[in-house]
Amino acid sequence: MNNPFHSLRKVLILFSLILFGGTLGYRLIEDLDWLPAFYMVVQTVSTVGFNEVTELSTSGTWFTIVLIISSFGTFAYGAGLLAQLAIDGRVRHFLLTKRIERKVEKLEGHAIVCGLGRNGRQVVSKLRAYGADVVVIEKDEHRAEEFRNQFQKVLVVVGDATDDTVLEKVNIAKASSLIAALASDTDNLFVVISARQLNPNMTIGARANTESTERKLLAAGATYTVSPNLVGGAHLAHNLMNPGVMNFLDHLSVGGSSATNIEEIVVDELPEVFSGCNIKDLEIRQQTGCTVIGYVCEQGLLTVNPSPDSKVAPHSKLYVLGNDEQIKDLRAWFTEKTK
Repeated sequence: MNNPFHSLRKVLILFSLILFGGTLGYRLIEDLDWLPAFYMVVQTVSTVGFNEVTELSTSGTWFTIVLIISSFGTFAYGAGLLAQLAIDGRVRHFLLTKRIERKVEKLEGHAIVCGLGRNGRQVVSKLRAYGADVVVIEKDEHRAEEFRNQFQKVLVVVGDATDDTVLEKVNIAKASSLIAALASDTDNLFVVISARQLNPNMTIGARANTESTERKLLAAGATYTVSPNLVGGAHLAHNLMNPGVMNFLDHLSVGGSSATNIEEIVVDELPEVFSGCNIKDLEIRQQTGCTVIGYVCEQGLLTVNPSPDSKVAPHSKLYVLGNDEQIKDLRAWFTEKTK
């Protein structure tokens, strides 16, 4: 966005030239010293109306007339510019953008969401439910302003997410993840390529409308892809055949204090006291009420409803099911064990 103060800066420069040129003119025309000459300029420009320092010559009188007209024109232009900036909100918008950029610079480990369409809004809402710091990039200024008013704690940057400079503005180098949720597959592909180059270690999720695009996005560096069309079609079919099961799964996907969530536990991040234990020895259900529903071994193979006697190996992951309070108890319990 162009700096609205650039025009005001031009007015100040022009006014400074009037002061300097007027002072120099009175020195040359009326043979005044610097201070009396400057005093004459200030008196003339401000239209205070005090007596002249000296009786003006004809040339001095004409010079004063020109000085009054030029200074009045500059003042009128400056006042009109200020009124225009106040009316169209450019100053407020510029200051808001700068404030958001300063906040983004301080973030680390935040999530970036590109696009505020239906999918993008759902992603932001879910991430906020998990308490994540979210920065949104939206090209449409009106949509960005509307969303900013609705979610005041979410930082929204107006810009094109396919532009590397915009990605750098949202501090992508320190972000933990990015979601490319733009309407165009081509735009999402450009975002993924740029994001992977700017932050090789971040998790990148991307929306894809076709299976061929999914393959391209994964090849470009996306960690995973989601196709709303395919997921939506499968959801409709499952709802028809197993409506009760789908209602249960929908309940799992909703955040909030009454929701049931699935939490991922990285074994390598567990306290050392659990090293070499099996799932039963962790006593997750007894201590927190959460239930272990999945186990991913170090080779990446998923076991649903694993045996309690399954040994928890390094570089593996556990998936537990629990409501919001149980998940909080789980995190607190692990934190306590770490001390």
